[in-house]
Order: sequence, then structure tokens, then C-alpha cells
Amino acid sequence: MFGDLFEEDDEGFSSVPSGGRFVKGKEAEPPPPRGNVSLSGIKNQGGTCYLNSLIQTLLFTPEFREELFSLGPDELGNLTDKDKPDAKVRVIPLELQRLFAHLLLVNQQTASTSDLTESFGWTNNEETSQHDVQELNRILFSALESSLVGTSGSSLIHRLYHGTLVNQIVCKECSNVSERQEDFLDLTVSVRGVSSLEEALWSMFVEEELFEGNNLYRCSRCNQLVEAAKSAKLRKLPPFLTMSLLRFNFDFAKCERYKEMGRYAFPLTIDLRPFCEQSECPDSEYLYELFSVIIHKGGCYGGHYHVYIKDIDQLGRWEPPEEEVKEKQKEKAQKRDARVSEPELEKDNPLSVLTAVLSQEESKSVPVDQISQRLMDKIGTSWNKTFRKQYGPIGKFLQSHSEVFLLVAKGTRVALKAASPPDPGSKVNEVPPTAEASSPRDSSPEVNEVLPETPAEVDAEAEGADGTDGCHWFDLNDSSVASIRQRDIEKQFEGKESAYMLFYRKASLKRPPEALGNPAYRVPQHLLQMVKEENDKIQQRR
Repeated sequence: MFGDLFEEDDEGFSSVPSGGRFVKGKEAEPPPPRGNVSLSGIKNQGGTCYLNSLIQTLLFTPEFREELFSLGPDELGNLTDKDKPDAKVRVIPLELQRLFAHLLLVNQQTASTSDLTESFGWTNNEETSQHDVQELNRILFSALESSLVGTSGSSLIHRLYHGTLVNQIVCKECSNVSERQEDFLDLTVSVRGVSSLEEALWSMFVEEELFEGNNLYRCSRCNQLVEAAKSAKLRKLPPFLTMSLLRFNFDFAKCERYKEMGRYAFPLTIDLRPFCEQSECPDSEYLYELFSVIIHKGGCYGGHYHVYIKDIDQLGRWEPPEEEVKEKQKEKAQKRDARVSEPELEKDNPLSVLTAVLSQEESKSVPVDQISQRLMDKIGTSWNKTFRKQYGPIGKFLQSHSEVFLLVAKGTRVALKAASPPDPGSKVNEVPPTAEASSPRDSSPEVNEVLPETPAEVDAEAEGADGTDGCHWFDLNDSSVASIRQRDIEKQFEGKESAYMLFYRKASLKRPPEALGNPAYRVPQHLLQMVKEENDKIQQRR
């Protein structure tokens, strides 16, 4: 159907029959319920990971999903009538509606696309041969547009995804402008020779191509060869902008295809104003936010697709990624082991007590004005009551023991020196009244104001990086759905496993409060009833 561009390798798909279906002669095992993240994956039919990645992207595009759901049986017909010769049944949008309802609301780990691919007219060979996801995107949208002709959704694809760009050639002699407008569904941007999406767009829409020397342009007004400048600009921006990265190229010297694996950065938020023909609109009209990244893992002749998606409607239950949880568990175990091996604390020895307090701090440093409180928490009595008479103020004590304590951040925080501290059991000499305080800069001339972060601060920073809008990212990899950090997107800038398609949405598109955390939002009643019956059957079988 698409041409034999890729062949699926053994990694990333399963040939196990879909859960929830019946095997002839016996009842199959009931499908497992959704996992902790509460999102449903999609079963791979053998080579349909590219389809699964695109379907999940469309599902998590709320405006597309809701417009599709708004089309009722009066416009689309009914699937029960699809074999009747005179019935007008629009099978593809109907099957897509049903699949979306399953993914949103049926309590099973994975959904099947077999009914949808059957509506495409795919053969078994097409279901087990992998193709290019960009080409599928265009073909699927074209099929939907054809299916929706004559309905209120006939302009759905055009309104949401189609934009226009204009190519212009300006004559240097008479300033005549030759113009050609093009409609686009997605922008194919270069990867070769550029390091980022912005650089590629700059090359496409800002830099001019000059016709000069032996490469002149024939002006229709001058009727002669002249010097000219060619450029392109975006004329109309769609609500959703799709970028296809041209990672696959052909080496004419070697006569073979290859994949561009060099670093290619792309932003979470992009301002398209510099690349547009008109620039007088409000800033919100040019600002776009990344919400889906389809990733290709492999080379030119084999590979696997999966997708990173931003959960805009907050339908999933985000939890720290598994490797992150394991790392924190390891850190806790190490700290617990360290506490077990601590020497016996001498409560009458201030050096012993303060060393113990700082060694057990997760951040390894404490504000000086809080160290007395930490000491009280440790031994149940204050510095002034226990040690001040003999050793003086706590600040002077810390300064006089610069071989153990390090004052940083302009003397506002104290930490243990990196070198091993002295034996906490050793006795402390009384501080002479004339002892001079050590300067924080003298004790460590290299120390500035950078301090180690506590795990809480690191988590807070990570959460902030995941967006202040409360939306999180997930990796949807066929049947598997896992939480990821927003910063994980940078891992897909380069390498054998790297970004292949980018999906941006206008930042001005806001979701209604009632849609957040509500997977049934705008799902039509007849599909809710179908979901209820399906869930009842699954529960009975379990």
C-alpha cells in the first residue's frame, strides 16, 4: 500500500493474539487491566508500530478526537449496516471512533487495531510489513477527508492541519514578484548539515537563494535573463503543525541509503514569527508547543517506532520512571547502610555532634542559622545551653574548625569538607578567646555560591521542567505505556534511536477544566454504552 520502505525487525512487536478476543474452539484468557499509568497501549499486529504511534498521537490531540466524536450515526451511518448494498456507511471514521473509545475507557492493557486496518482494506502482508509513518499520516488523512465528504466534518483535516506557504522570486531589475502558493499537510525539514529545527527553518524561510552569474532568472516582465532572489514564507499557520525530519538520505557515491544520526535539537516551544509572511498578529498566533514526538529506532532497512506524548488532558496517572525509582531506592539503601556504620555519638562533644548532623543531611550542607536547631533535634538540647559557655557562639566554633567545616554561599551555609573528617570521638580543644575566624574564601578559594541540591530540590526542578501546566509525558511503545520526564526528550536528538516526526500545537489552544482527567469528555452516548457492555463482559470473564 505504501511501498516497501522498511521491514520490521524482531524488536518491539509481539505476534501474540490480541487479548479480549475469542479463539475458535475455546475462550481466550481475559485481557489484563490497565497498568498503574491508567493509559492503554495498542497491540502490534506484526509490523504496525508506525500505525500505533500515529493513532496514539491523534488520540492525544483532543481537538481532533472531539471533532471526530461530534459526528453521529446520522452522518456516518452504522457499522451494522456496512454490508447492506444501499447503506451509506463511512467505515474508517466509525472504526476510528470505536478505537478511540476503547483506548480511553475500556479497562484493558491494550486495544486492537485489526478492525481499523480491515476498514483500510489492508491484507495480512500489509499488516506485517512496516512502512513510513509520514506517508501513512498523509494517506490516513486523505482517506478521512474522502470518507467525510458531505458531512459536517468534511473540513476537519483541512481546518486543523493544513497550512499554506508561498514561494516568491523577485527580479532585481524591475522588482517584479513571481509568486506560487502551496498547501501543506506537514513540513519536511532537512536534518543533513544543520544542528537544529530552528536552523533548518531559517534556511527554508529566511535565507534567500540568489540567481546570479551563470545562473540567471528569466523575468516575465523584463523578458530577459536577470539577477533575482528566491525565498519562501509561511502564509497560513494551522492549529497543529507537523514537522517531518528528513533523516533518511541517499549516498550517491556509495549508491546506498543511510540514516542521519547526528545531533538535531528541537525546542519544546517555538516562535514561528520569523518564518511567516505576515508578522503583525499577536504573539500567541506564532507560538507553538511540542506535544508528540514519533521516534524511529534502527537503520534504513529495519527498525521500530514508538512515541513520546504530552498528556494534555491529564488522563494518565504519572509516576516516576522505573529507573529513577530504582536509583532513589539505591541511594536510600546506601544512606541507611551509612547510618548503621556510624560511630557511637558523644553528646558532650560538639565536634562529634555537628559532624554527625552534617553527614546525615541529604544536601550535605545546612544554613548556618539552622544548624543550632539541627543540633537540638539530634541531642535534645540547644548549643547555648550545652556548649556556649565552654566553646563560645556556634558560628565562631564552625569558623575555628576550618579543617572540618566549610562555609559557603558567603558564609550563610556550612558543609563538611570533602576530606575525611577527624574522628568524631576525639576531644575538642577549647577555643582561645583570641582565635581569629577563618574566612570562607580562605578555607576554599574555589567555592562560589553553587551548592549541592537536595533530592527534593531536584524533584521540584524536574517537575517544573515537565511543565507548570500539570501535564506529563509518557512513552507509548505498542502495548507498553511508561512515564517519562520531559528532559528525556533530549535523548532523541541524535543516535540510532531518534526523533522522526514532531507534532506542535498552538500555545493559544486551551482545554476546558471539565476535560481534565475526564476520559469520557465529549464521547457520544452510544459509544459510552458500547464501552460499558465491553467492560461488563471483561469483568465477568475475570
